[in-house]
Amino acid sequence: MKKYCGVDLGGTNIAAGIVDEEYHILTTATAPTPKGVDGPTLAAAIAQVVEESAQKAGLTVPELAGVGMGAPGYIDPVAGINRFSGNLNLTNDPMAENLSRCLGGKPVKLGNDANVAAYAESIAGASRGSRRSVMVTLGTGIGVGIIIDGSDRGMAAEGGHMVIQYNGRPCTCGHRGCFEAYASATALITQTQEAMAAHPESLLWKLCEGDIFKVNGKTPFDGRDAGDPTAIAVVDQYLNYLAFGVSNLINILEPDAMVIGGGICAQGEKLLIPLRQRVRQMVYHHLFADRCSIVIAQLGNSAGIIGAAGLAMN
Repeated sequence: MKKYCGVDLGGTNIAAGIVDEEYHILTTATAPTPKGVDGPTLAAAIAQVVEESAQKAGLTVPELAGVGMGAPGYIDPVAGINRFSGNLNLTNDPMAENLSRCLGGKPVKLGNDANVAAYAESIAGASRGSRRSVMVTLGTGIGVGIIIDGSDRGMAAEGGHMVIQYNGRPCTCGHRGCFEAYASATALITQTQEAMAAHPESLLWKLCEGDIFKVNGKTPFDGRDAGDPTAIAVVDQYLNYLAFGVSNLINILEPDAMVIGGGICAQGEKLLIPLRQRVRQMVYHHLFADRCSIVIAQLGNSAGIIGAAGLAMN
């Protein structure tokens, strides 16, 4: 059975894994992502992680059937170029070519990290078998991956930066009112902290041991489950924001499956049941929602590696 390497490049860590043709991860290796370096230096660091993951599987790089990588930024997958990545401080970096050179000429397939995760879910996870699927990852920001007829949509999938509130909250992209500024995990934490500051009597203070900086994406849901009015209001408003963005994506793309990923998806049906109800009310017609399964991502942190390896396979 052929073996492939999938690389999940993040702003904090590099993860690589050896994956077989049935999308099983056999070995993994990780290392911190070097900060403030140029493209060739970054590629050399990635190559070391690829080599380590291969060695753990008893393989050499030449024995790999292919290498794929998912990276943050505005990716041109055909040219293998990262046109812009604020997280990596790169512009027009020939990322695939750089890594290929470090791997002795082994060809490298490159994709946007959100699209790669969505691709993984479509070939081995929650949206497997869907002709058209969308994955929304709720993390520090919001990643959106679009899969149509078995392939990702290349560069144009920055759904986290569609505006859902004119002249609204500032976003890290420099604009205001973006979906990401309202429905990311970071946004939920900020909204929770703001509500706590306005309501010192809230149970939320006890849940974070009196330290507002200990609030995480789980805190408001725990407060809601305990019946705290402030937490209930925060979660209710957050779900509205999330539903606005999800409804827009459904209206535009009419997918068969909408996959929700990121740490907040650990809430499972406690998140999905009220989200589905809101989406059904907000979409152009309820049939759009009825035809779209809104589900939790299945692959978790493995999605980046599996999807990247899938690029090399397919």
